[in-house]
Amino acid sequence: SSRFCSDARSELPEGAGYLRVSMAASKAEGRVLLPETVLPVRYEVHLEPNLETFTFAGKEKVEVEVKEATDEITVHTKELTIKHESISFKPKGAAELKPEIISYKTADTTVTFKFAEVLPVGQGILEIEFIGLLNDQMAGFSRSSYRDAKGNSKIMASTQFESLDARRAFPCWDEPARKAVFSVTLVVDAALTAFSNMPESSRKLIDGGKRAELAFMDTPKMSTYLLAFVVGEFDFLQAQTKHGVLVRVYTPPGRAEAGAFSLKVATQALDGYDDYFGIPYPLPKLDMVAIPEFAAGAMENWGLVTYREVDLLIEKGASRQQMQRVCIVVTHELAHQWFGNLVTMTWWDDLWLNEGFASWCENYMADQIFPDYGMWDQFTTDAQASALRLDALRSSHPIQVPIARAEEVEEVFDAISYCKGAAVIRMAHAYLGAENFQNGLRAYFKKHSYGNSETLDLWGAWAEASKKPVSELMATWTEQMGFPVVTVKSFSGGKMELEQHWFLGDGSEVKPEEDKLWKIPLICSYGGGEASAPKLMEGRTLSMEVTQADYVVVNVGRHVPMRVLYPEDMYASLAKAIQKGELSVPDRAGLILDAYALTKAGKLGADTVLTLFAAFHDEVDFTVWDALAQALNGFDSVLMAGAKDTIYARFVAFVAKLVAKPAAKVGWERQDSDGHLDGLLRERLVSLQAKFSKDDPTVVAEAKRRFGLFVGGESSALPDDIKVPAFQLVLKNGGASEYASVQDLHTKATTNLEKKHVYTSIGHVADLSKKKEVLEWAISGEVKIQDFFYAVGSVSSSSKEAGDMTWSFYKQNFEKIRAMVKAASPSLMDAMIQCSARSLCSIAGAEDVEKFFKENPLKQNQRTISQVIEGIRSNASFVERILKTKVTEEAFWDKL
Repeated sequence: SSRFCSDARSELPEGAGYLRVSMAASKAEGRVLLPETVLPVRYEVHLEPNLETFTFAGKEKVEVEVKEATDEITVHTKELTIKHESISFKPKGAAELKPEIISYKTADTTVTFKFAEVLPVGQGILEIEFIGLLNDQMAGFSRSSYRDAKGNSKIMASTQFESLDARRAFPCWDEPARKAVFSVTLVVDAALTAFSNMPESSRKLIDGGKRAELAFMDTPKMSTYLLAFVVGEFDFLQAQTKHGVLVRVYTPPGRAEAGAFSLKVATQALDGYDDYFGIPYPLPKLDMVAIPEFAAGAMENWGLVTYREVDLLIEKGASRQQMQRVCIVVTHELAHQWFGNLVTMTWWDDLWLNEGFASWCENYMADQIFPDYGMWDQFTTDAQASALRLDALRSSHPIQVPIARAEEVEEVFDAISYCKGAAVIRMAHAYLGAENFQNGLRAYFKKHSYGNSETLDLWGAWAEASKKPVSELMATWTEQMGFPVVTVKSFSGGKMELEQHWFLGDGSEVKPEEDKLWKIPLICSYGGGEASAPKLMEGRTLSMEVTQADYVVVNVGRHVPMRVLYPEDMYASLAKAIQKGELSVPDRAGLILDAYALTKAGKLGADTVLTLFAAFHDEVDFTVWDALAQALNGFDSVLMAGAKDTIYARFVAFVAKLVAKPAAKVGWERQDSDGHLDGLLRERLVSLQAKFSKDDPTVVAEAKRRFGLFVGGESSALPDDIKVPAFQLVLKNGGASEYASVQDLHTKATTNLEKKHVYTSIGHVADLSKKKEVLEWAISGEVKIQDFFYAVGSVSSSSKEAGDMTWSFYKQNFEKIRAMVKAASPSLMDAMIQCSARSLCSIAGAEDVEKFFKENPLKQNQRTISQVIEGIRSNASFVERILKTKVTEEAFWDKL
């Protein structure tokens, strides 16, 4: 992750009720769904996993409701061997029936049982026995390897069912709207721990005490993708929330203390969400489990949340970045216990309701628990920045995207569903006001608990609470892709003229017939004065009476996911305002990111923007430096690949000088007086030094000194915050022995996080042949497939030659890479494609990627491929634009 009303219609504007019905009908058209003739009510699932043969035996009894007379039952199944002789259906009060014909549809992953007679309407019981595989693809019911406290290699089993993989564990109606109750029984080795969504209801020893049969209480009514079970050896920590829920964090043996931080976050977050949503968490317990091999960041299974180790566990001395990451992953997954689990989207086209909302909540709740994290300031440079980067592409997609076949949902687990979803919800919060926003949410939960909903249900609840035209406003943001750039056309004589257009990141022409309009709640401030109340911009242009000043800030607080283009001469006034401290953190950060994106799109000169960046030489706020780092790294990647060495060297020297003063102030050493954001700032500045000051003898000497102490056993010499940049600096300025030392750190690593530090730095080794070695190592099987793309990315981003080499390597080893991830989440191949091709920066590079994937199509990764190709083309034209400005003149750099 990383993985969310009819009675309000009278309050909606005229026609909204009709719109709702016609939209709902058209939304459902073309969906590939199981027949609605027979529906599940309650599953009894009995599984016996064998951790030695990597198989499991299963049987199930499903209470069903026959809704209309039919002679067949169709369910989902995938990679299961169904024992045909075991299948039976017993209508209530009638004799048992056996199917005459059993037919499989592999493309739909379904099996149909056809009976000789018509099944009567009413209740019945379907029974099936089956055998399955504990696969190693992190999907369905799968196995992972780990080392126990004594260093022995062990196997555990866990589940990952979202989106379509419950069918790999038991035959079922694997669709989000087919909610049912689940009763789970697991038979496991008596020495192992096993748990599921609900607490254990009984345990008995069988086979002379060698195995245990564990039965679990019935779940609430829920979707198949939220069912979970885990089997293995664990230690745990536990605590109770103020509202009485037992929370446990399960860790690998010997590492229970690493669960203390996430336990604290979880207990506070559960109580906080209870109070905010007005509906108490409905289960008696919440377990959170660290899984050694995990494709996503985490999975919100109801009452049993599973996590990648690095997203749940905090070891002693962990970096601030790592603590913040664990905090927001936990607050995200616990928000899903309401948004997604209690109320679930009817179909996958409303996935954004789950993910966008949990992504908003993760920041809201982290801000409640740790106000010093400054999460809403960081939102500007984190979630919102990710959304705007992706959504500026022509290959983007609307937040609400039609999905016919459920498999298509894998393509929308992206920054649009998560990050743009969160950004438009934050915009709604600003537009509605905190109270209306919360009241609407509470009404929505009350109405749809244990059921399913669509986006329009939430708009209806907010419209009812606020008496504002919510669905009209929000439709412009969720039903069309892209976002606007608002241009300040004039600002004089007490008047301001604004104009909006669709913003495209590559600067390609928007034809009049394809331009779009958004309803934009605009908040402005003038010359550092107070922010105005939101004013709705509904048309192409807007004329406003304003307070005259030297400059205006449009979109104060960055509550709307959009770009703002000021008149070129106003940037000098904005630079002065920055130096006087008149702009808030999100406004400074937003100005930087907008200026960079507008330069890339050809709407501002690179010389203007770099001059603006020079105004930040005294900046000491982390979020602002996060924005600067994104923009400067963006310039770096295209200038490194596409400009003359002399121009690139000038740019590098400019950044090194800009970073020098704040970096000297913050230093490399953790201070007792450090706040959370000080730790993050240190990590960001040292990372920038690793890239732009790699030839500075003082910086290199400090990295080498600390690395020597660290390798010699003095772990405090390199705190987690600066480990990766220090490794990178040492590798860039070292040879075979430094490379061997970093490899040795991987061999000795006892946690996934320690290994990840190696993966993200080792590609920076200076020697090109060693870089090739890293690529070969990444796909050798020594690196878990959940992590192998990190090592590839560290090579591709390390130099122009390495970027070209990585893409060639991907092409040469394509079949092997495809085989490695063939049955795993498509997100792993997405990451691999991005890491392999993202450093290309020419039209020829884009054409080569396009040609390669035409000859080697990857259907489930098509959207990512299109976005990567568009990104390469965009970077190619960006370099051309930069080289047409004063950036090519020596005098320009001397003045900066």
